[in-house]
Amino acid sequence: MTVGIVVACEDGIVIGADRKVTRSRGTRIKSLEDKIHKLSFKDGRSFLVCSSGGADLAKRAIAEIDPGDFAEDIDCALYRDIVEGRISKLQARLGEKGIEHDAVLLFGTIDIDGKPTIGHIIPSGLTETENEGYFTIGIAAPYAELVLQDSYSSDMSIEDAKLIVGGLIQKIGQVDNDVEGMDVFFIPIATKKCVELTWAERHGIEDAPLSFNFKDELEPIKKEIIEWQRMVQRVQRRVARTKRKQAQPQPEENE
Repeated sequence: MTVGIVVACEDGIVIGADRKVTRSRGTRIKSLEDKIHKLSFKDGRSFLVCSSGGADLAKRAIAEIDPGDFAEDIDCALYRDIVEGRISKLQARLGEKGIEHDAVLLFGTIDIDGKPTIGHIIPSGLTETENEGYFTIGIAAPYAELVLQDSYSSDMSIEDAKLIVGGLIQKIGQVDNDVEGMDVFFIPIATKKCVELTWAERHGIEDAPLSFNFKDELEPIKKEIIEWQRMVQRVQRRVARTKRKQAQPQPEENE
């Protein structure tokens, strides 16, 4: 997978991913598949996860972290501890077979205390969780990070986040052949149940994606550049004056 995004919002979480999967079985086979997996805790809280890396290995990792398979309902702090152990053991088992585990996972859910919680799991099992912010994975993650740095705020709503996430994936797909399709799901705090974009929302994003047009920012940037150029010129003039003074012959001192 080339890009996956999870965002913690004021009223829930949003998670999105492209749909193109590449498998190497002698030849590279590309297909479109669902990459966001819908799981749940024992108490019915929805749990959404997507992955980057080998598709088959990702499915094995997702099976290991499925909270519905755990003996009892747990909060995200305990879940994190269990996941780190399970994924590190999976990596060890695969390593014994000479298989490199490369799946990176993102997840989003609503914790027992009602807080939106997002997480990032690397192949070694190390897990990072947050109650606000965002995580991105995939080759195109740096581009998504740049946009989210300016777009994200802790009071962002699901309504805005799902359009930004969907628009980002759609935009990246226009310049990256390995990104195709777009899935976006969200979990409101109010219901703790996952919801998919409506037909109208999906087609609205696809037909009029965010342009990320920075033309409105050009004039302030140009003014900043002019100020920096003036500062450089002032420094250059001072340096030139100093050099001229140093080059002038100094009067001899009388003994």
